[in-house]
Amino acid sequence: MKEVTGQLKMLGSGSVTRGNVGSSFVKYNTIQIGNTILQKIVTAQSLDDFIQKGLGHEVTLFLNKNMLVAVKLQDGQVYYWKRSVGLFLMSVLVSLLILGFAIVVGGAAGNFIIPVVIALAVIFFTMAPFILQTVSYQPKLAALGGIPLRG
Repeated sequence: MKEVTGQLKMLGSGSVTRGNVGSSFVKYNTIQIGNTILQKIVTAQSLDDFIQKGLGHEVTLFLNKNMLVAVKLQDGQVYYWKRSVGLFLMSVLVSLLILGFAIVVGGAAGNFIIPVVIALAVIFFTMAPFILQTVSYQPKLAALGGIPLRG
């Protein structure tokens, strides 16, 4: 998890996307914190309210690749995006299905290595951020006294 600390100078144009499970996301084209410019950042709409509260103040943003997963405001309080256990289990299940499919295709073709490597790459680039956030980052943020917010 990457941490960026500084004065939150700008929240560029953002757009809200409604999820199909009752969750909403905000995608910022640009965020400026200190002298750092972050681009194409996605966060939960519920966390966005607290990010906006930090505008003009010293804050710490916690990032999982291009996903803003938590903010620590000037008063020291941490707010974080808590993903549901259902989404985590769905990510693991989809990962296992992709890997199983690759093994079946590899067995039929007589070569397991290439399909399995491709499947692992697909899992890593699509599912890993969700799994990592749920398994690693959320417990760390909770240990900091963070307040969980649903997406």
